[in-house]
Order: sequence, then structure tokens, then C-alpha cells
Amino acid sequence: MTDVEWRWMRGWSKNEVSALLERAATLPLNFEETEEQMTLDRGWSQVESQAVIARDRPGPPSGDDAFDRLKHAVIHYGFSDPRIVHAHFDASTPLEGRPVLLELKSVGPHYLCPVRIGAVRDEDTEGRTVFGFRLDTLWGHIEAGREWFLLSKDHGSGELRFHIKAAWREGHFPNWWSYVGFELMGRRYQRAWHHLSHARLRGLMRTGHLERHPEAEELSHVEVGLKSVRFYSQKALGRRLSGTEREVERVRRDKLLTTVGFGVLAGMRTFSAPALLSHQLSREPVEAPKGRAHALASRRTSRVLAVLAAGELVGDKLPWTPARISPPSLVARALSGALAGAAVAAPHQRLSAGRALLGAAAAVASSFAFYKLRQLATRRLGLPNVVAGLMEDALVVTLGGRLLAAMR
Repeated sequence: MTDVEWRWMRGWSKNEVSALLERAATLPLNFEETEEQMTLDRGWSQVESQAVIARDRPGPPSGDDAFDRLKHAVIHYGFSDPRIVHAHFDASTPLEGRPVLLELKSVGPHYLCPVRIGAVRDEDTEGRTVFGFRLDTLWGHIEAGREWFLLSKDHGSGELRFHIKAAWREGHFPNWWSYVGFELMGRRYQRAWHHLSHARLRGLMRTGHLERHPEAEELSHVEVGLKSVRFYSQKALGRRLSGTEREVERVRRDKLLTTVGFGVLAGMRTFSAPALLSHQLSREPVEAPKGRAHALASRRTSRVLAVLAAGELVGDKLPWTPARISPPSLVARALSGALAGAAVAAPHQRLSAGRALLGAAAAVASSFAFYKLRQLATRRLGLPNVVAGLMEDALVVTLGGRLLAAMR
């Protein structure tokens, strides 16, 4: 069980939000690492985007200018598109240490995730003014990590830039299907939210529709950023529309496809997936999951699984071997896919039920698919069973090599 607040296709009343904000003020962080420790090799994904929002007159901010307007918008989370993330907070509380509830909206479920403003930057250094804050996730958030939102002005050029930088990994989920949905759609929502954040700030500067500064004509000299931009990740229409100037997205090695891949491998050969994974983890035990599954990193376990996998390659060609879709065999392959699929997705963590279910499902689907392909090869194409089995073995080796390369 988790303490994640969620509802189906509806939000929370003001009274409910107020009570939950009071509770959020007492919640601990849902991670222990420092910012310096949030690296890719420690299991933390990183995403970054920045864009020139506008150009104002050169020189430091005057206190009632474009930088001030954008600063007000950033403090009040005005850059966030409320269709994706809506922030609930008490603006009368001090900025640093302020609890915030982020209502994450997807197709169906809404999640109310607690964060705290853990640090604030407000400084002038080397001809640049920088203002921003950092959100730290709390217990009950579906993600874990830290995220910076920084607004800067270059005194020489008058350039106003907005920068978002985060280190994150999965947090707590109320159920397995929420986790699967996050894995399938989370990064798409994340990218869209980044793009729209820059676009919203440009729109605020263009129209002047800021609560504190309704008179847009007062800043008619400000040039809103519209020039063509360069991209540092895959191209997408959303980036062109929002004008995101730089985006770097680096995802840790336990991608969704790796889990599926090990599940497919288990469906082809029961012991191939855990044997290959154990071989890799025995060489790099630091990548092994916590709990009992850490035994996969043992050299002894690796050797035992290698012998079982080799024996299976021989037994697969024997005429009296049961079909892989017989109930006992199918259950074994599903368990193998669940173990390998969850273990490869959990470096330094405990196994995830969502990833285990995904690995098992991939193993079952793979079992039926390759059973039919084996029948096609032997009955309709006339290939001897041994030849068809050796062809499948070659595919197992090829897929296994790809999966190991993806883990390195």
C-alpha cells in the first residue's frame, strides 16, 4: 500500500486541498540522495530544456520590467499548463520550504503529488541575474527527485531565458496499472509539459496577461522570442511550436523495451533470460536489485543458470519435450519473464510488480508466437525440428546480445 492521493477523472475541493497541504508540510522526502549523487549510473534519469523567452533592454532588472513579470509568473507556477500539471499552494507562506501539491492529470486518473520548495536562487553574478527555485518530491509522489526552474537575464544582451532541469526516477504508485500507464505515457506527457512551459511564458510576455501586470503596452519594447531554434534531441512538431531551444533527455538503462525484451527471451527459452541477466549482473553486481533478487548477481547462481540454459537448448530438440504452451511450461516461462523483466528494471531498488507483470505478459505472448512459428517451419515448410530449433537458438543469441549491449 502507498499514500498516493488519486482519483478517477476528478480533482479535490478547496477544503480537501487545504487539509492535504497541511499534511504535506510534515512529509519526508521520498529519496535520500543528494543532487550530486543523482547520476545516470545510480539509476536517475535526467531531463533538461531551456529557451529564450524574450529580449528586454540591456542591464540588470529594474524591478518593474519583463524580468519582474516573468519572475512573478514563475513564483506562481504560471509556466505550467494546468491541463497537465496544476499546482496548489498557499502563496502567503515563505517561498523556501513552501509545500506544494502538484495535481498531475492524465486520461482518467488524477494524482495529487506533494513536493516542497527545497532551495531558492536569487543572485547576480558575472553579468547575469538568476532567480528560481527547486522542487523536492515528498512521500506519496509517483516520482522521486529534484527539479530546478530558473529564470535568468543577461545584462549585456537583455536576453531572458527559462531553464528546467530535473533528475528523477519512479516513486510510489497506488496500483500496478498506474505504473504501467506511467511507463507507457509518462515521458510523452513530460516532453509536452516542457514544451508548453516555454510556450506559455512566451505567450504571457506577448499578451501581457499576467495577474500582476495587465498593461501589456507598458513593455512594448520587449521582443518575444520567435527566431528559429536548434534542437539537441529527436525532432518533434511540439518543439517547433514552443520554440524550445535546447532539450537534453537521457533515460537510464532500464527502459521499458528492455523489460519486454527479456520477457520475449523467456518465452523463447525459459532459462535464457535469467541466465543472461545473471551473467551480466555477476560481472557488475552494483547494478543488481535489492532483496532476494540480488542473488542473481552471484557467480554461483550465474553458473547454475548457464547450465540449465544449455540443457534447455538440447532438450528443446528432443521429440518427447512438452510443448512450450503446456500449462507447466507456460507458467515457468511467465515466472522467468517476470523475474528477469523486473530485475533488469530495478538497479539498486526492490523489484517492481508492474515490470514483473509486463515481463510475464511478454513471455506468455512470446511463447504462443514462437510456438506457432515453430509449427509453421516444421509442418508447412517441411524443416526438420532440429533445424527449426537451431534457427530459434540463433535468434535467442542475437536478441540476448542486443539486450546485454543495452544494459552496458
